[in-house]
Amino acid sequence: MLKCGRGNFNSIYKLVALIILSGSMLLLPIVSFAQGGDLPCGGDDPTNSNPCPLDSWVWVLALIAVVFGTIYLHRRQKVTKNA
Repeated sequence: MLKCGRGNFNSIYKLVALIILSGSMLLLPIVSFAQGGDLPCGGDDPTNSNPCPLDSWVWVLALIAVVFGTIYLHRRQKVTKNA
């Protein structure tokens, strides 16, 4: 018989969350390339006369987010060790 304990439900929720997360990660490339066609930007930043998607220098925003996340987690780890 199947026992319905708290541990079984917790593992089921983790499995469902893993499936949803994996599916989302698989669909991410499809969503990110949703704008088709050849854009006349040539790597330039968007302006009023040149309406292109914001794609140049976006990697800097990702780098800043990683740095701030690393600093935050490092400080949080220090506080946890000292407590």
